[in-house]
Amino acid sequence: MDLSTIERLMQMLENSTLNELEVSENGMRIRLAKTAGRIAGVATTGLLPHDTPEAMAAAEIAALMALPEIADTDEAVIVAGLSGTFYRAPAPGAEPYAQEGDLIEEGETLALIEAMKMLNPVEATRSGRIVSILVADGEPVTPGTPLILLASD
Repeated sequence: MDLSTIERLMQMLENSTLNELEVSENGMRIRLAKTAGRIAGVATTGLLPHDTPEAMAAAEIAALMALPEIADTDEAVIVAGLSGTFYRAPAPGAEPYAQEGDLIEEGETLALIEAMKMLNPVEATRSGRIVSILVADGEPVTPGTPLILLASD
C-alpha cells in the first residue's frame, strides 16, 4: 500500500460520517480512526503532537506503517479494534479460546470483544505462540488497547 493510497483513505474518512476505517491489502492492514475531529492511527503507541498538518500526517502514516501487527519482528501485539468488554471465552464458565503458551494460527479466534450487545472476534494477525494475555477477562478496552503478545514459533 503506497502513501498516496493511505492519504486518500485519510481524506475519505475525514469527509465521511464514519469514525473508523480498516483496509487490508497484500498482507498489510491499515486502521484509521477519527479522534477529536482528526484522524489518528490506532496503534499500541500514541502519536506525538506536531506543529503543522503536514508533519502530523507524515507522523501518522509512519505510525501506521509501524503497527506491531504487520511488523516483521519476532513478536507482535494484537490490539483492540473497538471499544467494549474483553472476554477470553465464548460464554461464562466455558474454556477460553486460547491460553498463554498456546500455538495459534493466523485468523484463529483468540477472544471476543462485546460492543453494543454484539460479540466481535479478536483474531490472530499471524501464527505464533501466545506469550502473554495483557487484559483480564471482563475488562473494558478501547481501540488500540494491547490485548495479546505473540511470538514467532
